[in-house]
Amino acid sequence: MTLFGLVRHGQTEYNRQSLFQGSSDIPLNDVGIEQAHRALDHLPDVDWDVVITSPMKRAEQTGRIIAEDHGIPFGEPVPDLREIDWGQAEGVDVDEAEQRWPGRSFPGREDHQEVADRGYDALEKLEELYRGKNVLVVAHGTIIRFILSGIAERALDSIPNGTLSLVRLEGTEWSVEMIANEPVENTVRTASREQNPRFVVEKRNLTPGADPAVDADSPSDDARTADDGSIDATDRTEEAR
Repeated sequence: MTLFGLVRHGQTEYNRQSLFQGSSDIPLNDVGIEQAHRALDHLPDVDWDVVITSPMKRAEQTGRIIAEDHGIPFGEPVPDLREIDWGQAEGVDVDEAEQRWPGRSFPGREDHQEVADRGYDALEKLEELYRGKNVLVVAHGTIIRFILSGIAERALDSIPNGTLSLVRLEGTEWSVEMIANEPVENTVRTASREQNPRFVVEKRNLTPGADPAVDADSPSDDARTADDGSIDATDRTEEAR
């Protein structure tokens, strides 16, 4: 069994200004750097074996700060952990983008199901490389939320910057123990590792979270369990600040 700690990167200037960030490669700001230093404070004492990150600046920078602060080896970044690509909405103010493209039908936006699928693929590949180890993964709000919503089988709010979630994977059994620093308990099984999608994600009218510490690259959604055990996720509207 492999334990994954999923950490959302620290704050960036795009986060602070409520701009769509996604595939835009923006570094941490001063607040984000401090969040990275505090990311493992007051959380379960886990002996992490390695830090793995998305290749994007904000995630890698967060991961390197954590690795240096806690003396954890830093591994190779994993491309499939990158954030969703918002297409032509990248770098655009949330309100302006939603007025220009109703329903967030942004030209060139990456398919949500593909984001979820590559997130699960990435963790399964890491489990094969680090079987029985404790792997700290630093990535992004939307891809982390997609992963967690499937395993938790319920609605999830946006994942705040610098928070930790805990997931265990053994074979085809996924368990979640913590979401954004809060204890959670749920276990699901998939038919096989070849099954795609692991969980069905249907996205409509995506909106960012209302928490001022949460940004536009991590919208909030409602999820319910479908009859076949997959996740059918719909969205709850929240005001971005």
